[in-house]
Amino acid sequence: MLLFLVGYLVVAVVVILGETELLAFLSGVIFFMGSLFVFLVVRTGLDSFTKLKELHQNLDDTELKNKELEQFAYITSHDLKAPLRGISSLASFIKEDLEAGETDEVHNHIATMQSRVERLENLINGILNYSKIGKIKLESIDLNLMIREEFKNYQNVPTINFTTKGKLPIVNGDKVQLSQLVSNLISNAVKYNDKDVCEICVSSTEKPESYEITFEDNGPGIIPKYHQKIFEVFQTLTEKDTYESTGIGLAIVKKIIEKHQGKIKIESSGTLGAKFIISYPKVLRR
Repeated sequence: MLLFLVGYLVVAVVVILGETELLAFLSGVIFFMGSLFVFLVVRTGLDSFTKLKELHQNLDDTELKNKELEQFAYITSHDLKAPLRGISSLASFIKEDLEAGETDEVHNHIATMQSRVERLENLINGILNYSKIGKIKLESIDLNLMIREEFKNYQNVPTINFTTKGKLPIVNGDKVQLSQLVSNLISNAVKYNDKDVCEICVSSTEKPESYEITFEDNGPGIIPKYHQKIFEVFQTLTEKDTYESTGIGLAIVKKIIEKHQGKIKIESSGTLGAKFIISYPKVLRR
C-alpha cells in the first residue's frame, strides 16, 4: 500500500510539472502493478478458500469417523459382554449343582459354555477382520476365476447348486479384500438357506461406468425393513446365542465395496430368495 501511495504522489508531481511522456510511462507501470496486486489478492483468497474448504471437509470426515468409532466401540463392548455374562452365569450354575451334588445338568451347562466361548472367539475374529480393512492394493482380478475358486469349497456338498450367468468382468481391486467379499456373500447364502437344495447364481450386467454384479439365492429372503440393518456391525436377524452368526459378515462386505468406491444393495420381498447387487466402478479414482 505504501508503494502505491508513493506512486500516486509521483504521478501528481509529474502532472504538475507537465511531463506527459513520463506520465504515460508511470501510468502504465501503476496499471501493471495494480493488476498484479489484484491478481495476487484474488489468488491468495482462492487458495485460502480452498484450504478452508479442505479443512472443513477433513473436520467433517474426522467427526464422522469419530462417531462411527464411538458407535463401533459401544456395539463391540455390548456384544462381547453378552457371551461373557452367559459364561459367568453358567459357571455359577455348575458350581451350585456340584455343591448340591446334582450333576445331571452339569454336562449340558458345559456344552452351552463351550458354545458361548466359541461365539466369543468368532466375535473377536470378526472384529479383527473388520479392523484390518484398510488401504487397497490394486491389481487386475478375473471375477470368473475368483468365483470358481470359492465354489470349489462346496463342491462335495450335493445340496448346494452354483451357477453363473454370462461372463463376469475383470476388475481392478484388492484381491484379498474382494476374495473376502465373495466368500462372505456365498457363505451367508449357504448358512441361512432353508431349502432342500441351496441355489446360488452369480451374474453381471455392464453399465456405462460400472458393472452390476448380482449374488442371488433361493433362501428365506429378508423383509424390506431390515435391508439396511443387515449391513450394520454386529446386526443379525438370528438369535444372538447362535454362535455361528456374529452379525459382522455383511458389514465387512459393505466396508470392502465402499473402499472400492462401489455400492451394495439388497432386493428381497422377504418371502423367497434375495439378491445382493453390487455396483462396481470400471475405473477407481486414485
